[in-house]
Amino acid sequence: MMMKEQGRPVLVIGGGPAGLQAAKDIAEFGEQVVLVERRKELGGAPIRWSYHTLAPDFRPTEEVMGPLVEFCEKNDNVTVMKGCVVEECNGRPGEFRVRIKDESAKEFTEMVVSSIIVATGFEHFDARVDPRYGYGRLPNVIGINELEVMLKQRRVVGHDGRPPKRVAFIFCVGSRDRSTNPWCCTVCCGVSIKQGIEIKQLLPDTQVYMIYMDIRTMGLWEKMYWDSMEKYGINFIRGRVGEVYFTGERLLVKGEDTLVRGPFEVLFDMVVLAVGIEPGPGTKQAANVLKLSLNEYGFLAPRLPNVHFDSGKEGIFLAGACVAPMSVEEALSEGSAAAMQAVKFRRNIVKKVPV
Repeated sequence: MMMKEQGRPVLVIGGGPAGLQAAKDIAEFGEQVVLVERRKELGGAPIRWSYHTLAPDFRPTEEVMGPLVEFCEKNDNVTVMKGCVVEECNGRPGEFRVRIKDESAKEFTEMVVSSIIVATGFEHFDARVDPRYGYGRLPNVIGINELEVMLKQRRVVGHDGRPPKRVAFIFCVGSRDRSTNPWCCTVCCGVSIKQGIEIKQLLPDTQVYMIYMDIRTMGLWEKMYWDSMEKYGINFIRGRVGEVYFTGERLLVKGEDTLVRGPFEVLFDMVVLAVGIEPGPGTKQAANVLKLSLNEYGFLAPRLPNVHFDSGKEGIFLAGACVAPMSVEEALSEGSAAAMQAVKFRRNIVKKVPV
């Protein structure tokens, strides 16, 4: 066990997009920052799941995340602690005493930090929870996160190694459904459409169908929706899927077309589930340690609904998808907002009580 002072740095919990951006901004202000990530790699879900590109501009993930990871691992103002969790926090604002556990070495580090940013990210919904789609049981039923890996490898194939001739995307799996998660994950419509376009670019002869409740491509993401139909010939079916069956050769998707108010049955070679966003285990753990409030869905609850960085506790700030589902671009902006608040808080504390 050891004690570090480091001039009371800012502590950032979570090394995904929001946490990395926060750490970078704090370091560029000339302040010390300790970045704690429970996994062995930085980058959060975009790196863990090998996202191919980011919506809405199809920018390669490495172009966005790579510089952030490199900065935080090489900058002298940033101390990176991977494979670690914050398991205890005491003290007061400006002088939080935290205990950090290295989960592999079973060692502990204790330090005093001036302020804390929580950026614990999200997890993709596990579609095995909903048996309708056969995820984990039927061949060629995959999640959008798994499709990203295929797209990155430029090899979209089924279990038999052959490219699919017909692909269905099923929207809102683990979202907007009271039997699983009632909230909208906000990004899965756009991500699915982006992936549909990428399949058409890679496999021009493949037919792509989007089975959706509603299309929610907000802001500049809307262009992808129109391009997908007008430039790439992607088909949209407004409906609800009741069940997916494996015929022995192909996947039979059965559901209701809610526009014509009639049933449909269509055979596909691959079914892609637009799995939603839900709180990760790190969010609940951080809430327990820091005594933060969770909302009814398990996300961290800010003091004011639309001011995400304000945790309601002095000296502790929130950023990214630990507060609500959001895109990578939104998480980056929230990381910057939280960084500004944390640095401002630290410097105001230093004026009152010299570090």
